[in-house]
Amino acid sequence: MRSGPRCYHGNVKYLQTVVFKLLLGLALLSAGLVGTRTLAANLPAVPPTVDSITPTELRMHLEFLASDELGGRYTLSPNFAIAARYLAAHLEAYGFKGAVNGSFLQTFQVAASKADPARTTLELTLAGNPAALKFGEDFLISAAGGSGDAAGQIVFVGAGVSAPEQKHDDYAGRDVKGKIVLVVPTVPAGMDAASLKESEQGPGAAKAHGAAGLLVIPPERFSQFLRDKSTVQRFATRETVALGRETDGKLPSLSLTPDTAEKLLATAGLNLKTAYENARKKDPPQNKPVEASARMSVVLQQTRTTTQNVAGILEGTDPELKNEYVVLSAHYDHLKTGANGEIYHGADDDGSGTSAVLAIARAMSLQRPKRSVLVVFHAGEELGLLGSQYNTDVAPVVPLNKMVVDLNIDMIGRSKPAGDNQPADAHLTDANTVYLVGADRISPELNELSEETNSQFQKLKLDYYYNDPNNPERIYYRSDHWNYAKHGVPIIFYFDGTHVDYHKPTDTVDKIDFGKMTQIARLVFETGWRIANLDHRLATSH
Repeated sequence: MRSGPRCYHGNVKYLQTVVFKLLLGLALLSAGLVGTRTLAANLPAVPPTVDSITPTELRMHLEFLASDELGGRYTLSPNFAIAARYLAAHLEAYGFKGAVNGSFLQTFQVAASKADPARTTLELTLAGNPAALKFGEDFLISAAGGSGDAAGQIVFVGAGVSAPEQKHDDYAGRDVKGKIVLVVPTVPAGMDAASLKESEQGPGAAKAHGAAGLLVIPPERFSQFLRDKSTVQRFATRETVALGRETDGKLPSLSLTPDTAEKLLATAGLNLKTAYENARKKDPPQNKPVEASARMSVVLQQTRTTTQNVAGILEGTDPELKNEYVVLSAHYDHLKTGANGEIYHGADDDGSGTSAVLAIARAMSLQRPKRSVLVVFHAGEELGLLGSQYNTDVAPVVPLNKMVVDLNIDMIGRSKPAGDNQPADAHLTDANTVYLVGADRISPELNELSEETNSQFQKLKLDYYYNDPNNPERIYYRSDHWNYAKHGVPIIFYFDGTHVDYHKPTDTVDKIDFGKMTQIARLVFETGWRIANLDHRLATSH
């Protein structure tokens, strides 16, 4: 038989193939290692000034910023100006110059709207049965809405996004003229959120399609918090705040509590979980009609006031590169003191990021890099990213095209204790882990530099759980870095995860892990220093 020799010949060929693949694999591995070594060798050396960032310094700043005397650093409170002066004074002592014509305070006007509880009403008719709902229990005002009256059939339009250029229209085939639109506040998968116009989403899209009013299902990330009655009542007493120029001509809008939303969705055979899932889909299913109507009246009391970002510039040493800026940012505002005097200290959120940026700024000043460093402490993040919106969309302190990166820090001070099984701490990171968001979205080179720098120095576990574009928490869009990213500025967001004390008076200094906070702050310094001294701008994918 001839099968034997043919098998032998095949085995020889097989062995040759195996050897070839092994050699090729070794060659590729070697090339990869060489590439990594080349990257490391070409990155600027990090100076020993990084060691100036210490737990002692971080604690000093945080104990002041999260003190009872500052009352929670609410953007519209008198105490907020004290925090601003503290930050500005330290930047000036470090050798920074005021970024706004020599001033460290970038002032801007905001309009605060508060519902008149007695005249803000909502009546829902479900299955022919009208029921008057209670403000502060069943519904709240919506931050995006205005005053006015509306009545009509309710039409559910999912995410409520109508963007012809992106070939997505939740209003297609739905007549909403003169009716009340019900929306889930999200952006469907595959869409470029940065390119969405105001008229293509939320109240803007509803108004553009002729709707009379808007009902908003609570965002998924807040639905659990809003099942707590005390939280709902606290939100009811809060102002909704927008930049001063954006308050007129808004559609009357109300935000539903989760229980109210569940009852309304049930008339269409839906629940909140399914509504969230469907709204996020690129091609959402056609929902059954909501068998309900609404009568609503929104009466807002509005005041205008001035607040401020704090911004300082450390000039770079290179005659040409000093005209480009590495941006270090954190929001220094938190929440309003409660009706009974309870203080929302905001030690982690975001006293930790604010303290870290101060410490990083001092370390940068001890040996100035080639590029300039712009430090921005944003106001109004908790009110809708207002400070960063002002510094990007309205009046940037330096041109956006001169910003090479924004390294934004929001909550880096907490660690999950061993044996902690609390559901609210499910995604809190341990003492050696930090979430990174956005590093690879705009500049793959930034992501590579970030990972290489961490592997050389702090050796933290970098967790990209929240960087997944399909993660329902949508962290990429929820802190100030987003307003820079939407303009094409590469960003990294550093974050420890939400926890049981998030947005509660119990977010206090005694729960901060200053060792972890120091490591993360040093990593941000090391990453920022290297970017500030590169011989080229970070390559972007745009």
